[in-house]
Amino acid sequence: MMARQFAHMFFYLLIVPFGLTACTTQAWYDGMQRRAENQCDSQPPGAREDCLARLNKKTYDAYEKDRASQK
Repeated sequence: MMARQFAHMFFYLLIVPFGLTACTTQAWYDGMQRRAENQCDSQPPGAREDCLARLNKKTYDAYEKDRASQK
């Protein structure tokens, strides 16, 4: 389990910053939502539903609107 966590941390700290230079903010946002859903899918059945219920389900446009209104 620790090796898997290390691999995820490595991915986020080293690989993602380089990949983000070629991605739009919306593509990044959508990708992070899909990643979170995939992580929920790896949970046991009861925990999976709880995990999915906690996910951010805002569209990118709603996210941007909320973010802009907080400035």
